[in-house]
Amino acid sequence: MSAVGPRTPLVVVGGWGVDAAMLLPLFDHWPGEIHLVSLNDVLMSRCDSITAVADYLLARYPCPSVWAGWSQGAHVAMAAAARSSLQVRRVITLAGFPRFIASAEWPLGMAAATFETFREEVARNAGRAWKRFQHLLIHGSDDESEARQELRPWLERGPVGNAASLVRGLEWLSSENQLSLWRDSPVPVLHLQAGRDAVVQCWNGTFSSAGTAEVIPVPAMTHWPRGPALKPCREAIRQFVFSKENQWPL
Repeated sequence: MSAVGPRTPLVVVGGWGVDAAMLLPLFDHWPGEIHLVSLNDVLMSRCDSITAVADYLLARYPCPSVWAGWSQGAHVAMAAAARSSLQVRRVITLAGFPRFIASAEWPLGMAAATFETFREEVARNAGRAWKRFQHLLIHGSDDESEARQELRPWLERGPVGNAASLVRGLEWLSSENQLSLWRDSPVPVLHLQAGRDAVVQCWNGTFSSAGTAEVIPVPAMTHWPRGPALKPCREAIRQFVFSKENQWPL
């Protein structure tokens, strides 16, 4: 498996209602351009599916790149790889999942009843439900006080999308099923799983992903890769993407 070039761009896709810029510390000093993509009102209003978002971004970022998807953003990155393996050379998923809702073939997902309760909360008061979800991003952190301080400015900025966009994002979460794609990815994939995830169950060892995929559980990682999880994540990403350590200094 050959490594990508030292100046390869990086496309970072954020998750439901969150700013992709929250992941910037993870990619500090990346040697190429970094394109941050949040699932904001512009994307959510012009696209009617995860695949449509992937197609829009492939047209916007045509150069061969590494794509990183956080949470729901992993669906976008994987869909983009399926649409154009020439443009998407490698995929990194962070706290990602092939399917969000539990089913007979994916028992590790969220229970449908729990999801429906949350969807009703979003419909009643999107802002309040979004804030509750944000706190789940850091739930389980060893450094809870520091985690809350880091989260505070993002809470103050509010969600990247309005109530309609948040509802649409939940619709995509409930319907998207990428199990077959994750079992047979056309490009090399690194799945970084969060050992302390309060949103998604760590599925390492329970799901047979593609032969081109590597699944690494990060014990200290919560749903938001931050704090003590940054160093092991960065090291895993460097080994996955680059052939020489000095191409991306940690």
